[in-house]
Amino acid sequence: MEEHPLLRPVEAFPVKQDGKTLIYLRDPAHFAETLVVTPIGYFVLAHFDGRHSLADIQEAYAKRTGQALPTDELNKMIELLDRNYFLYNQRFLDREKEIVDEFRRQSIRAAAHVGGVYSAEPDKLSAQLLGHFTAANGPGAAQPDGARSTPRALVAPHIDFHRGGPCYAWAYRELIEKPGADLYILLGTSHCAGESPFVATMKDFATPLGNVETDKDFVQRLQQAYSGDLFADEYLHRTEHSLEFQAVYLKYAAAERARLTGENRPFKIVPILVTSFHMNLRSGVLPEKDRRIGDFLKALADLSAQETRRVCFVAGVDLAHVGAQFGDRDPITPEFLRWVEAEDRTLIEKLAAADTEGFFHEIAKDQDRRRICGFSPLYSLAYLMRGQQGRLLKYDQAFTQETASAVTFTSMVYD
Repeated sequence: MEEHPLLRPVEAFPVKQDGKTLIYLRDPAHFAETLVVTPIGYFVLAHFDGRHSLADIQEAYAKRTGQALPTDELNKMIELLDRNYFLYNQRFLDREKEIVDEFRRQSIRAAAHVGGVYSAEPDKLSAQLLGHFTAANGPGAAQPDGARSTPRALVAPHIDFHRGGPCYAWAYRELIEKPGADLYILLGTSHCAGESPFVATMKDFATPLGNVETDKDFVQRLQQAYSGDLFADEYLHRTEHSLEFQAVYLKYAAAERARLTGENRPFKIVPILVTSFHMNLRSGVLPEKDRRIGDFLKALADLSAQETRRVCFVAGVDLAHVGAQFGDRDPITPEFLRWVEAEDRTLIEKLAAADTEGFFHEIAKDQDRRRICGFSPLYSLAYLMRGQQGRLLKYDQAFTQETASAVTFTSMVYD
């Protein structure tokens, strides 16, 4: 039995159910399934820091509640967490190594969110995505215009399709109505920290609409041009949804364009996850001035500029994350959401102008008060789009009553 239990880094957030508040524990790395505890249970877990002994935890519980916490009940809680890999110990490390090793052996990155966020059946999935276009706040059915050029870049959400579907459609209509690209360089938010600011993979992406092929030669050349290790944290791709959802939509957009125009243009992707740039917010140093970040962005810009193929960058990002789920104490009000939108739109203006410094300072001015989930990949995109002008296509907010929280997102295009 753990004498000084240590809880792994988890996301904990309150959820209202049947008039009661419960605390959801979610593993951002997806090594463990979500668990639900009571608020007092969460109070106990807050002491699982590797420093408090079982006796210390029982003492804290007694001071808080005026009641004793029986040793067998505490042990049952520890056993539950251990069984579900929420404790940082040798059992978890063995499980982590097993999962990471298995992922590295696979040549195809399996669809991690199929059957939940989107249908596993091709016909049903196509109908689901078409519904995003024809929804009341969608862009309407695509009408191809071959005279228009392939976009240089897109910004699309990575929120789940149930909440953000129409906003995806606003972005991907640009790839149906215009000639598609031969190579899509994907920049997605990594929701887990890594050793390197950029994480690549050479695995193809499985989708119900067919596999999406990764340009392994381009990825290899990118690694050769960069001093860091792009594959040290490759396992972060295993369950990350920010690029998976773009792969699904890219496959759908290509199929729709082929259906409407008869032109079947094969394409490849370069999947890149971007981890946190928040250390730069604390230091006040622009990310591109950080050698590990700046060298990569320059290498990517140089390689993409050398391409004779049509290249399009795609950023899979969301914007603000506010409310109880994300740690805010004050309730969300309509006035607060209007403030969030005004701040978001100012940020979008900096992004559209590819103003990296202005974009950075808009987030740094309040140390990322709104928790801009796409900060790192969006900054990277702004760097790569210097000299270009973007257009806002759609802005939206998704409020979730059960968690008293909201996520905001946008779609943009650089023509």
